[in-house]
Amino acid sequence: MSYDKELIFAKELAQEAGEIMHRYFKSEDIGTEWKEDNTPLTVADIAINDLVIDRVKAEFPSHAVLGEESSFENDGDFVWVVDPIDGTVPFALGMPFSTFSLGLVNKKDGQPVVGVLYDPQLDSLYSVVKDGGAFLNDKPLKVTTNTTLIRGCVSVLSGNTTDETQYLKQGTCVDLVRAQGATALSLQSQAYCGVRVASGELVGSIFGYGAPWDVAATSLMVQEAGGIVTDLYGNPRRYDQFAAGSIHAPNQEVLSKLIEIVSKSAP
Repeated sequence: MSYDKELIFAKELAQEAGEIMHRYFKSEDIGTEWKEDNTPLTVADIAINDLVIDRVKAEFPSHAVLGEESSFENDGDFVWVVDPIDGTVPFALGMPFSTFSLGLVNKKDGQPVVGVLYDPQLDSLYSVVKDGGAFLNDKPLKVTTNTTLIRGCVSVLSGNTTDETQYLKQGTCVDLVRAQGATALSLQSQAYCGVRVASGELVGSIFGYGAPWDVAATSLMVQEAGGIVTDLYGNPRRYDQFAAGSIHAPNQEVLSKLIEIVSKSAP
């Protein structure tokens, strides 16, 4: 099945979302509020999430939308999974470590088939289609060939402290990553760091929160760039519902090391 139409749609939507992010980045009317889980919500988050729902309804009326801020349900076979701004904390602080993330997921098996991420600060548009490769501004992505964590960088990000389901202690996980001779990054944006596993800049990513919108697009990119994606325990996961976190790795050797670290970081 061809997803050319869906990919073009997703890329154009990402550019529109990026314009909204630029509009509110470091602006006085960013309108930051606080959600029940003590995470920030800006005017830009809401505007982009609403934009995605409106565009999907107009272009693909049989598709649903699963968004971090709001959703749209129907009985079709596909759902667009969106994080309007992954990395709202740095975005609200005026720090350029956030991205728009959008993945198209087949509801029959819960697997993504199209994905885009857009970093408007660097004008970096990542795109992917199942069995069609992953790209950064139309240049192919490839995971690192490293089979150890030594001198590599690993993204580590746990869930919110108010979340009843905690899969790992972030501090313990960071210490164990460092003990393997790697640098641990915690930039408060799984999508921002996760896609850099696909590009080979990071040797791995550990995400201890189960939200699908943080990983739907990035997971497909890692896979299409030659990497491996599992939940925190090395099992397959769906991307149209919450699950037991995610691990992004370039190969089985690194995956095994990250799973072992997670197992020692349990609450």
